Amino acid sequence: MLPLVPTYYGMRSLSLTLVLCLVLASATGAASPEYVLDSNTAFYEGETHNYVIPRPDRFRLITDEAARDGFSFAFIPEHDSYDSASVMITATIYRLTEKRFDEVLTADTTALREHYGPELVVRPVDSVFLFNGDPTKTFYVDDKTQFIPTVMVSYCDGGSEIVIFELNIVDGGLPRFLAESIFTRCLQHVKVLKKGQLGTDGP
Repeated sequence: MLPLVPTYYGMRSLSLTLVLCLVLASATGAASPEYVLDSNTAFYEGETHNYVIPRPDRFRLITDEAARDGFSFAFIPEHDSYDSASVMITATIYRLTEKRFDEVLTADTTALREHYGPELVVRPVDSVFLFNGDPTKTFYVDDKTQFIPTVMVSYCDGGSEIVIFELNIVDGGLPRFLAESIFTRCLQHVKVLKKGQLGTDGP
């Protein structure tokens, strides 16, 4: 099983509502062929924004098992089980009340360093955008002295909430560069829409 590290323990994770996506497809614009809106699409209704998060190709959505580990949901390869997934994209949604986005980001990256130790390298990634062009704060995570499962972490600022995406792999499984590509493409298909706003075509 992937040794997952739920991000930012200091805030309460929010559950999400899932919807079948003939409705979503008409409400949020077209997705590219490898990102079909279906029953494995995650949908979360925030205070001021709606979030539409399609699964990567050949992945499936996990909610109950992910929630038990402190996440809002996870995507895993469609033929893997949650306990033995070779690669996993987790998402954790937190309501921002007293904390600001930058404070949560700092606390979360600090928690990662404390968990993995002083040799951990957290390096920013340039130009990772969501479907409608909104920027993310995305980081590579690595340690040249040991294998660590966490590969990338991305923070999306929705104003009233923050969504933290995390990419994890297993030792000897999918190569990092392939997992990173899946993760980046997943982010590029995430839609964060203001209430009442219709989606437009993206990547």
